[in-house]
Amino acid sequence: MMKILTVCGAGVGSSLMLKLYVQQVLDQEGIAGEVESTDIGSVSDMGVDIIITTTDLANTLRNTKAKVIALDNLTDKQLLRDKLLSAI
Repeated sequence: MMKILTVCGAGVGSSLMLKLYVQQVLDQEGIAGEVESTDIGSVSDMGVDIIITTTDLANTLRNTKAKVIALDNLTDKQLLRDKLLSAI
């Protein structure tokens, strides 16, 4: 099962919204995956396949083993869908 981590500065706003959007995409596409949200300070790439975050935070995550998806517009569901499906 794929593990996806959504990340924002505090772990309670943007990352939760992204978690819901990602889960919708996975459900619609019939893809099994576990989605969790967290803050930037708690990121661990052990067992994480994909990390989704803002463009501002993406550079701090470039050294992880996971694929990092950087988003400029967190409310653009189509962009998220396209980037996520491309990464899978």
